[in-house]
Amino acid sequence: MAWTQAEIDRQYAESEAIANDALSKGNPALAHAHHKHMQNLVMESQRLNANSGGGGGNNGGGGGGPTEYERFLMDQARQQKVAEQNRVIATLKNTFEEFGLSGLYGDIEKWARQDYSADAILLELRKTQQYKDRFPAMEALSKKKRAISEGEYIEFERNAARLEREYGLPAGMLGKDSVTKLLTNEVSGRELENRVVMASNASQQVPDEMRTQFKKFYGVDSGGLAGYFLDSDVAMPLLDRQYAAATIAGQGLIQGVDTTRGIAEELFEAGVDQEGARRGFGQVARDSALTQGKNNVIGQDNLIKGTFGTEDYAKQIRQARNSETAQYAAGGGYVGDSAGVAGLGKSNK
Repeated sequence: MAWTQAEIDRQYAESEAIANDALSKGNPALAHAHHKHMQNLVMESQRLNANSGGGGGNNGGGGGGPTEYERFLMDQARQQKVAEQNRVIATLKNTFEEFGLSGLYGDIEKWARQDYSADAILLELRKTQQYKDRFPAMEALSKKKRAISEGEYIEFERNAARLEREYGLPAGMLGKDSVTKLLTNEVSGRELENRVVMASNASQQVPDEMRTQFKKFYGVDSGGLAGYFLDSDVAMPLLDRQYAAATIAGQGLIQGVDTTRGIAEELFEAGVDQEGARRGFGQVARDSALTQGKNNVIGQDNLIKGTFGTEDYAKQIRQARNSETAQYAAGGGYVGDSAGVAGLGKSNK
């Protein structure tokens, strides 16, 4: 049909009355249908006015003021705008409450009322000092192109607090400053757990002999071990090496054999574990007399290397043992095997 402004006005008033009546009687579906029809009438009125170069309408007259439909459209747009602003405000307020940043509510509302999108507001909020104080590692990570979300940041904090409790570390050892440094140095949650396990073991569970050797080798006493393993400036591979070497040397000390850092680290590189160290240094202790004879004696370092399988030094052990046997034909027998404890392997030193 060919629309006229009068017909549009008539249908609009009719639909408006039906919609209002439907809402009062609890029939939102019928009201919605007529609201949709009213919106279509508004668009038809705009099209008609555009084609005619303006013109009057209901309550519009010929004075050039907005028609009823145009006012309806503007009101709808205003309501939609306010609704969107309220949605953005509610979403960001809930989010920043979880972040512990309810003090930024005023900024959220200010920017939302200026029609900033949620993403644009978030960018502005991240520039505030309150945000930087709450998430101090964020800026450094962003500069490294390794940015994480606030949710990931908070999860790391919670994981650190859990590990601190579960492994009995001093309260606050994994507090805000530690978390900031760990995140800034890109320590993952898994690496943090590995560090905490070593820190807990080294400071609370390992034998005193291991702590003694760690201090001798690396200059860290028992009181500082936990903090040392949690220091993200110290690379994880180095910590693994030092922890294992001190553990190996600690097993030696338990057996009464004091070894050097160099040998302990060689044994670690050769794959000697704690049990292998216990057995090997036990054999070294039993062979300690070979370092004290008058003929064909062998030094303790060489005795250790030979016992753990370095062929050249194993040969020296056999020579020293044969010399001892010849000199003391009635002496005690050899405990172990001629190949020594598997560990260092062959060498042409």
